Amino acid sequence: MKKNNLPYVSYEEEQIREFREDPERAMEYLNACVEVAFEENEPELVLNALAVIAKAYGITKLAKKTHIQRESIHRMFSKGGNPEWKSIFKMFRALKIRMKLEFLNPLVV
Repeated sequence: MKKNNLPYVSYEEEQIREFREDPERAMEYLNACVEVAFEENEPELVLNALAVIAKAYGITKLAKKTHIQRESIHRMFSKGGNPEWKSIFKMFRALKIRMKLEFLNPLVV
């Protein structure tokens, strides 16, 4: 039986490669994750997406731009990580991401 000698690449590694080549694809992914996170009440989806995008950008480069230690960034995105809004906001600014919020339904006051 012949073994497959192709190198194994994880899904995350493939996403990182793809997002480096196509930053617009990264934004589509993040927006899709935000949408699902709101529908399913799963905020971790947004953090997971942001973590992959941060890795594609480069954690060391991101640490320099945000003035957040590299280890702290890794901790933020680890399982059980609970980053502060201030840190996430710094990430968005460094990654040049602008958020736009809108009502799902018109607000009745």
